[in-house]
Amino acid sequence: MTGEEIVKEARQLPVAEREAVVEEITRSIREEIQPLETRLSIVDRLYGIAKPEGPMPSDEEMKEDYIRYLTEKYS
Repeated sequence: MTGEEIVKEARQLPVAEREAVVEEITRSIREEIQPLETRLSIVDRLYGIAKPEGPMPSDEEMKEDYIRYLTEKYS
C-alpha cells in the first residue's frame, strides 16, 4: 500500500480514529529513532536492583526464611 492510498483511506475514518492512527505512527517512529544506548541505559540503571546485600543465601537458608515467613504470617 502506498502512502497516497493510506492517506486516502485515512480520510474516510472518523476524526478520533485518525488521531489514534497518527499517535500510533508517531510512537513507532519515535521508537525507531530513539538510540539503542538510551534504551539500554534504562536496563543498566535497573541492573542489580534485586541483588541482596552481602553474599547470596544458600538454598537451606532460603527455605528456613520462607518457613519462618509462613509461620509468622499464618500464626
